[in-house]
Amino acid sequence: MKFIHTSDWHLGRLFHNVSLLDDQQHLLDQVFHHLQEQEADALVVAGDIYDRSVPPATAVEVLDEFLHRVIQELRIPVILIPGNHDSAERLGFGSRQLQ
Repeated sequence: MKFIHTSDWHLGRLFHNVSLLDDQQHLLDQVFHHLQEQEADALVVAGDIYDRSVPPATAVEVLDEFLHRVIQELRIPVILIPGNHDSAERLGFGSRQLQ
């Protein structure tokens, strides 16, 4: 089995009051293509998916779109592990439907 392991995305982070979300979206696109090229069996994201426990709505949308593409288009399971910046409740959105 081939696992791709990442962590510390910090989606929604601001740097000197400038959103990094466009750059983060670009990086997620690169992760998507890497998963595809490597024919990965699973993606593991180990903590700090968001930059704070209550992320901005745009960060949630970016994560939702990325997960949709990976799970539905590539048919690759994703394991999300909350970190100290994440709220397990926020990461658990849609879990009943994703089962």
